[in-house]
Amino acid sequence: MQSQNILVTTDFSTVSFAALTYAAKMQVNQITLLSIVQSGDVPPDLLKQMPNPNAVQEYRADVLKQTKAKLDSIAAQYFTGKQVHTDVIVCNEDVASEICKYANSYPIDIIVMTGQGRGALGNLFVGSTVQKVLRMTKHPVLVIPKEE
Repeated sequence: MQSQNILVTTDFSTVSFAALTYAAKMQVNQITLLSIVQSGDVPPDLLKQMPNPNAVQEYRADVLKQTKAKLDSIAAQYFTGKQVHTDVIVCNEDVASEICKYANSYPIDIIVMTGQGRGALGNLFVGSTVQKVLRMTKHPVLVIPKEE
């Protein structure tokens, strides 16, 4: 498969590494590795009770720094000699929406993701980020099955 710019999403689960393995074999010009950190707001009343209200912001900054370092390490491990950009974004909303927004904001030709393989019944109750991305995006999506 020939593409110019691919977006590979990962949540660092063992299942998500199937997409990284596949993407490493693709002939592409640019690879973007994306991880999305979900964040919630701390209630103001709880912040007032904390001895160090800045601790929450410091913790979030530390999580972002560690996530970026992990992505950079994966890029070096999987994509030796290739042009790779790593990015971490924080969202309070739906992960699938954030993936689609990101792909629309950059010159992405294809999104590469790993399907969890829960089946129809599992997706009925749990939902699927991959299914949501497939419905919401204008970009082609390559869904890699999880490795058994």
